[in-house]
Amino acid sequence: MCSPDTIVAKYEGYGVDLLSKTPLLGSIELAAEDDTVINLKISKSDAERLMSELNRFISAEAAA
Repeated sequence: MCSPDTIVAKYEGYGVDLLSKTPLLGSIELAAEDDTVINLKISKSDAERLMSELNRFISAEAAA
C-alpha cells in the first residue's frame, strides 16, 4: 500500500543517461501524474538492487 505522501510516477521508456563512469552513476526520467518530470539519479549498487526487486515483482505474476 502507498502512503499519503507517495508520488506516483511512470517510466516513459527513455534510456539511462550516464552521469559518471567512476563511480558509475546514471539518471532515469520518470513522469509524475501531474506531468512533473522526476530525474532519478541512480548508482550501480542501487540499480542492481532495483533490478533484483523488479525481477521478484515480475516473477510474482508467473507464480500466481
